[in-house]
Formats: sequence, C-alpha cells, structure tokens
Amino acid sequence: MLGRSLKMAFWVTYDHIGKLILCSLLWSIPVSLFVFLALGAFATGQPNVIASVGIPCLVLGFGVLMPILSAGMCHMVKILIDKRDGSVLDMFRGIRRFWLRAAGLGLAYVLIAACLVTSVWFYAVKLGGGLHWLGYTLSALALWALLFTALTALMAFPALVQKGEGLTATGKLSALLVLDNPLLMVGVLLQVVGIAAVSIAIPPVFFFLGGAMLWVLLSSVYELMSRKYAVLAQDTAPSGQAPVLPVDDEKDEYLNRGFRDFLFPWKG
Repeated sequence: MLGRSLKMAFWVTYDHIGKLILCSLLWSIPVSLFVFLALGAFATGQPNVIASVGIPCLVLGFGVLMPILSAGMCHMVKILIDKRDGSVLDMFRGIRRFWLRAAGLGLAYVLIAACLVTSVWFYAVKLGGGLHWLGYTLSALALWALLFTALTALMAFPALVQKGEGLTATGKLSALLVLDNPLLMVGVLLQVVGIAAVSIAIPPVFFFLGGAMLWVLLSSVYELMSRKYAVLAQDTAPSGQAPVLPVDDEKDEYLNRGFRDFLFPWKG
C-alpha cells in the first residue's frame, strides 16, 4: 500500500503543484517564524527568556499554528483527491471548519509528547540506586509510547478532516489505524523523515514544498486505507446492507498513470 500511496501522492503533486506550493508557503512560513523565535530564545541560555519566549513559541508553533494549517492543507488535498481539482481557498475553508478541533488535537499531542520525553529522560537518568534496571525499562517503555504517539499523529489530521469527529474519536481512530497497519506506518514515518531531511538539505524549493509533500502523502495513505476498510466492510456486511464503495482503484487516474504520462502529459 505504501507504493500506491507514493504513486497517488506523486500524481496529486504533479497535477496541482502550483497551488500546492502556494499553500505550502502559507503553511511553512508562519510555523518557521515561531520555530526560529524559539531557537533564538533557547540559544540565549537564559532560563527566563526560555520560559517566557522559547517554550510559548514552541507550543504555539507546534501545538496550535501547525495543526490548524495542517487541517486546512488536508482538507484541500481531500478535495483534490475526490474531485481532481480544487483551489487555495479550499485550504482556508478547511481552516475555518476544523481550526478549533485541530488546535485541541495539536495541544493534546504536544502535552503527551512533552510528558513522554520527560519520562524517557527521568527514568533513565534520575532513577538510581539499585533500580537502574527498572529505570531503563520504564524509559524504554516511554520511548516506545513516544514512537506510537508520533505514528498516530501522522494519521490524526487526515482522520479529523475525513471523518469530522471530535478529539477522542479522532485519536482513537488514528491509534487503531496504526495498530492494524504497523509496518505500513513505520514505512510512512521513514518517508516523512526523508521529506523533512530533503526539505532542510535542499532549500529553498523543497523547503517550501515540503509541507505540501508531507500532507499529500499522509492524506493519500489515509485515502487508500479507507478504501481497504470499505472493501472489507462490504465483504462482511449482510446482503443489501453493504456500504457504498469509494472510488475504485482501477478507475482512479492518480493510480493508473505511468512514466509515459510524465513525459507526454498531453497524450493522456
């Protein structure tokens, strides 16, 4: 499924690269501003500056602004996948519709991540005496929980936009998707790390396109998983009660193009 997701993500980006670059700029510039402010505050080494500027900027950047903009991006990508067309305005429509739930979800993930990172450090370093083995065990468990949280965060915002449910339902759905598709999600995480690395290493084009590439990929993964589960639900549903299937993969033009279409798009 990862290969099909990458293929869908490539063609969505290829077909709509202009508007995606613009949306990616709207996503990356504000977030980068808060990150640079936070890094500057931490670089001073002054506890009062870190507490008053650094930490609030990190929380606002990663816990509020990024989630809100990411929900808007996912909504736009959903329109591009469903309708094969869309506009930058779809991003703002998504922001208007999901901003409150997206901010709540983002703050929840920041809080959970902060607690788990603290636990990894505390149990490994501070639990001394004859309890070193217990400290390392608890630290390892916290580290695994942190990885699981990161994997669920990858699906949380596409799930929020697709299902339109509350924070608890969205978090539960994201966790179930990770538990049911662990290898796929590890592969997706590696792709996300790769996108981040390329975006940082090859500025400025990839830096400003990285946000779009990220959410196009994650939305594509969620879309194909939803199709898989729709087929499974149809196979197990009683006669006459089967759900309506989403777009058939064989009829999805994003999944049925090859290298020839890349070289000669006018012949499609």
